[in-house]
Amino acid sequence: MKKLHGLIQSLSQGEKRYVKIRLKGNKSSSLLNTYFDFIGKQKKYSFEEVQSFVGQTTKLTQSNLSLLYEVVLKHLRGHYSLRDMEYGLRGDLSGVKILKDKGFYNEAKNQCRKLIQKAEFKEEFEVAKSAYKEYWNLYLLNGDLNDKISETIQSQLNSICEKEKEILELEELYRTVTSLYYNYFFKKRDNHYKKLIKQVTKVLDEPLLLSDKSRHICYEIRSIEAVVNNDLESHHSFRKKQLKHLLKSPVFESENLLILMVLANTFSYLKSNGFVNELAAYLNFMEDYFQSYLETASDSVFTEKYWDIYFRNHCFIQTWLPNENTLIELQNSFEKIISKGFLSNKLIIGRIYLSLVELQITTENYKNAGPLLTVFFDLTKKEKYSKHYMEGDLLFLINSYLQDKIDTFDNALQSFSRKVRRNDIELDADQKVLHELLNDMYKDSVRDTLYYLDKISNKQTYKLFIHKLVNPNSFSAIRREHFPINDFDFLSKKDEFLCFL
Repeated sequence: MKKLHGLIQSLSQGEKRYVKIRLKGNKSSSLLNTYFDFIGKQKKYSFEEVQSFVGQTTKLTQSNLSLLYEVVLKHLRGHYSLRDMEYGLRGDLSGVKILKDKGFYNEAKNQCRKLIQKAEFKEEFEVAKSAYKEYWNLYLLNGDLNDKISETIQSQLNSICEKEKEILELEELYRTVTSLYYNYFFKKRDNHYKKLIKQVTKVLDEPLLLSDKSRHICYEIRSIEAVVNNDLESHHSFRKKQLKHLLKSPVFESENLLILMVLANTFSYLKSNGFVNELAAYLNFMEDYFQSYLETASDSVFTEKYWDIYFRNHCFIQTWLPNENTLIELQNSFEKIISKGFLSNKLIIGRIYLSLVELQITTENYKNAGPLLTVFFDLTKKEKYSKHYMEGDLLFLINSYLQDKIDTFDNALQSFSRKVRRNDIELDADQKVLHELLNDMYKDSVRDTLYYLDKISNKQTYKLFIHKLVNPNSFSAIRREHFPINDFDFLSKKDEFLCFL
C-alpha cells in the first residue's frame, strides 16, 4: 500500500488533524488510527515495519491498510465539502435525494429550491441542472405539477445550458490560445502564431458574456494574447480588470489561489518599468488580503505559491531599493518559514535562495552570499545539470570574481564550461550572455558593455551584474546612473486601482 503512504504524506497539517478527529470519533477506527499515525511518521514506506509494529498477519494487515486508504479518502471528501462549494452543493443534492426517497416531498422541494439558488449564485451549473431535474420530479411525485411550473423549470434549464455552452466554447478558445502560446515561446518565435491567436480572439465580445466564469476566461485569453504580442501595458490592464472581476464576483469568493496568481501577473509590468514603490504597495495589499486565510490555510499549493511570490518580489524590491535591515529580516523570515514546513518544494526553495544570493551580491555582502550558495548546492545536488543549478554556478563565479578570488574564478569557470560542453547543456538566452562575458573576462577580451546588455531579454539583475563586472563602480552608483526608480512620487492613497482593492 505504497499509495496509502503517499496519500498520508501529502496531507497538510489541517487535513491530518481533520482525519484524526474523525478516526478518534469511532472506537472501531482505533486500530486504523494507529496505522495512520505510524505510516505518517515513516519517511520511506515499509510494509514489513507496519506489520511488525501492529503485530497482525500479512493478510489482515493488507486488508486494514486497504480499508484505511478508503476511509482517509472518505474523510478528505468530507473535509473538502466544508470549503469547496461544488463538494458542498453535491452533498446538499444527496440530501434532497434522500428526503425524496423517504417520501418527504415538501421538505425535499424546500431544500432543492435553496440548493438551486446557491448553485446559480455560484455558477455551479452542473449541480444546478441536476437540482432542477430533481425539482421537476418532486412536483411530479407530489402530484402538483402544472404547465406553469414545468415551463418555468424548463426555461431556467435552457438559460443554464446557454451559459454552459458559452463557457465550453470559451474554454475551447482558451485551450487553443494556450497551445499557440507554448508553440510560440517554446518551439519557434514565428509571427504565424500571433496571426492565429488574432483570428481566435476576434470572436470575443466581452459585454455580451452571460456569466462571471465566461468573463474570467475571456480575460485569460486576452492576457495570453497580450503576452505573445509583448504588449505588457495591455497585459497589465487586462489583469487589473480580471482581478477586479474576481474580487467583486461571488463565484470566485473562495478562489484564493486563482486570485493570487492573477494578482502576481500584475507585477510583471511594474517590474519591467521600474515602478518599485507601486510594486511594494501591491505586495502590501497581497499580505493584508491573504493574511487571515494564510493562518488557517490547509491548501499546500496555495501556501507554497504565496511564499514563492512573496519572497521573490520582496527580493526584487530590495535589489533596486536596498535596505540592510530589511534584507536581514527577509532572510530570517525565509528561514523561519522553512523551519515551520510551509515550504517543501525544492525548486521553489532553491529559487528563493538564488534570489537571496543575488541580493547579497548586489548589496556587496559577498561573504554572506557564500553560505547561501552552499545551502543551495546541497539542496539541488541531485540536479547538477539543470538550468536551476547552472544559475547557482554562474552566481558563484560572479561572487568569486567580485571578491578578487581570481584562481577560484578561473578554475570554476573552466569547470563550468566543460560541464556545459560535455553534457550538451542548453543554457537559457540570458545565461548564455553572462557565460560569454565571463569567458571574455577570462581571456581579457571584454567587448563594449552595450554588446552584452542588448542581448539580455529577461533578467534585469543580469544587467546589473554586467555593469559591475565591466566597470569598477559600486552597485549603488550603477543603480543611480543606469536603473533609476521611476515612481519615487508614487502614493498608494491616490492610486484608484489600489484604493478599489
